[in-house]
Amino acid sequence: MLLNLFIIIWVILFLSVLATFIYGFPAMLAVGPIPAHKKGIGKALELAEIKPGEKFYDLGCGDGRVLVRATKDYDCYGVGYELVFPYYLLAKARAKLSGRSDKIEVRCKNFFKADLQNADVIFCFLTPKLMQKIGKLLKETKLKSGVRIVSYAFSIKDMEPEKKIEHSKENWNIYLYKIL
Repeated sequence: MLLNLFIIIWVILFLSVLATFIYGFPAMLAVGPIPAHKKGIGKALELAEIKPGEKFYDLGCGDGRVLVRATKDYDCYGVGYELVFPYYLLAKARAKLSGRSDKIEVRCKNFFKADLQNADVIFCFLTPKLMQKIGKLLKETKLKSGVRIVSYAFSIKDMEPEKKIEHSKENWNIYLYKIL
């Protein structure tokens, strides 16, 4: 009886994990995992001039590495949006393991439907196709004055960056935009 219960629990766990990856697979193919360089992340966060206590939003946060680094280095509150369920789980686990889970919130939600009104800093490391759409989202959202938007790798369509760090061995292009 106990052995049967154990087998049932393992089958349920296995099927849950399998369903998680099947659910997230189409989105993984569309976006794909592209980790940022550690030094590049540092430069991007530095460019954002994050102050302690600010709200840092990461759109498409992947495994959560940028969220964890921002909250550790700048003592800010991090909010990450990740639609690909396996990456969402990794981001949740990374936040928990970092000891910063009280400062990090990860949401399994499409960031195009996110409420960004409380953001002080918005970080994007997205595909060029998504970056074409992000400008429209940011213009339609009532962002508070002074919001800094940092885009790693690709510029935001129809927006002029205030600063730009050129591509190097350590990073891709990094763009800083400010909403006044």
